[in-house]
Amino acid sequence: MTAFKTLFGMDSSQIKKNCILLPLLSKGVLNFFKIRRFSEGKLFGAGNANHFTLIYSGMGPALTGDAVLYLKETVCENIILFGSCGLVAEKPGLSIGSLVCPSKCYSRESFTDLLLARDKQPGVFYPAEDLFKRFLSMSQGQDIKEVVCSTISSLKLEEEMADSLMQQGIDVVDMECSAFFSAADFIGIKAAALFYVSDIINKQPFYSLDAQSKLKLLFAIKKSAGILREFANHEN
Repeated sequence: MTAFKTLFGMDSSQIKKNCILLPLLSKGVLNFFKIRRFSEGKLFGAGNANHFTLIYSGMGPALTGDAVLYLKETVCENIILFGSCGLVAEKPGLSIGSLVCPSKCYSRESFTDLLLARDKQPGVFYPAEDLFKRFLSMSQGQDIKEVVCSTISSLKLEEEMADSLMQQGIDVVDMECSAFFSAADFIGIKAAALFYVSDIINKQPFYSLDAQSKLKLLFAIKKSAGILREFANHEN
């Protein structure tokens, strides 16, 4: 058995041209993506639909970045990161359940730097411009907002940084995007990201959402899966 199959539960030859990567497998998401067979490896997991491969990476920049780097062994050309993000501040058109697409992402992946060297200038990473534009163009009418993201390695520290993030023009925060963009660029595949807003920093934390907010998230995940399936079919 190859290292790839051991890690992903699937041979590298089975990975398709278009991939969707999820740091978290929420309840029902495989059905939303119409994945009937999902294989679990030692670190990651994968399942195929008609025109794309769904990959589970696990949370955090290291696992996500590694999952992308292994795709160099495959025919993958396009990959979209799909997951949740936190909203820095609520504004018109952006709230719990909103869908957003980062046009750039600041890298604050180091917990130690975040804790002890917060003034250190972060790196900036971008989606593949043509894939990003094609995705937004195809998704017109779906109310997807273009945003600026910052990947932050601490759910606790992001609460203390909210005012600073707002002043820097950052709309949302996540835990994987900058590593995802940098890894994809490193191996030469095109990357973009689609997020749903799961919480609002210092206002509606992810661990205490009410029933209405949870329903909004379920609807956002289901809607996003349909958008991503359609895009993969279009790109095939």
